[in-house]
Amino acid sequence: MKKNYPYSAPQGYFDSLQQRLSDIPVRRTRVNLAPYFALAVSFALAVLAGNYILMKTTANAPASEEEIVEYLIDSGTTLAQLEDAVYNY
Repeated sequence: MKKNYPYSAPQGYFDSLQQRLSDIPVRRTRVNLAPYFALAVSFALAVLAGNYILMKTTANAPASEEEIVEYLIDSGTTLAQLEDAVYNY
């Protein structure tokens, strides 16, 4: 029994297919890097601005004596450790 296919290729279609495919010009696509560059620059500017703001707010405010004492009490530093740090520095 012969199979009846609903579609068929013209006679000699596949013989010249390779030649017809090689005749199609190759189009090179260029990747547009501008949006990626703009995104990277915006992230860098955000990091720099945040760093500048943090440095302005924390660098100009030295710790007071009360804050230092409170920190040492909260951290559990003993008097022996303080004397050791001061005299052996």
